[in-house]
Amino acid sequence: MTTLRSTKAMPPDSLFKRPREDKRTAHEVLQDKLDAFERAGGQIEKLGTTFPRKSG
Repeated sequence: MTTLRSTKAMPPDSLFKRPREDKRTAHEVLQDKLDAFERAGGQIEKLGTTFPRKSG
């Protein structure tokens, strides 16, 4: 059995507005930290795909 819920309590626009802003801010902060790391001479090693090992 399903229950119908009213969406009038919280409009969809206000429901998703805040998380997008948080993600954008977090992305900018992370990008700034990565840029500073690379300017300081740091290098990021990009690894290939590692497949899980089967036991037994």
